[in-house]
Amino acid sequence: MWSSNLDTSITSEGGFLDSSRKDQDDGKMRRVQTIVPFMIKHLLSTPSTEDVKLWDIPARTITALKWLEADKKESDRTIEMNTYVRILGLLREQNDKRHVLILRMWSLQNLNELTNHILEVTYATLKAKAMTMKTEIGHQRCESAANEIPDENSPYYGMTADQTIVYKIIHAQNDTESGIERSDIKTNVPSRILREVDNILDFLVSEGHIYTTSTDDHFKTT
Repeated sequence: MWSSNLDTSITSEGGFLDSSRKDQDDGKMRRVQTIVPFMIKHLLSTPSTEDVKLWDIPARTITALKWLEADKKESDRTIEMNTYVRILGLLREQNDKRHVLILRMWSLQNLNELTNHILEVTYATLKAKAMTMKTEIGHQRCESAANEIPDENSPYYGMTADQTIVYKIIHAQNDTESGIERSDIKTNVPSRILREVDNILDFLVSEGHIYTTSTDDHFKTT
């Protein structure tokens, strides 16, 4: 397991797949700390999009470093050689070589823990792919909506062509939690109406065709 956060502090909240966010005393937001289960092959793979078959992973090694704590007993720091261990740490790279900074390390009590870890890695990999596909589908829907030309048989007949384009772009993201953000709408509209997007949004809101959600810049259709 490795954390994508560059902060070396550890949060005690949540599980292996948990993300949490905390405020510092000065009011600044800390980086989101994400703990993701991985195997050594994933850490050493240079392309982040490389497909890895979990059942076809050759033996790989990676350097892992841990600062010894003076107040710990020797027995607390001992790990037997040639045994499975589980590591919670941060991925680092120096001189084009990757290594892991160990925050916590413990021995496996039985092989069921290894099986469980493989299942965690499989779940995280499939979850990431599903999220990527969902994002790509959302962009495709927006592009398709922007290219459609309304006609008198359309349920949006009565709006102008430009208003209908913006409406359909918003409607394509209705299944997301907060809808679509204003800047994303501007990214997907044809360049010829980019300057009119804010006015179109104001019109659609005032007419009750769309409404704001989590912020004044996130929209869904009614």
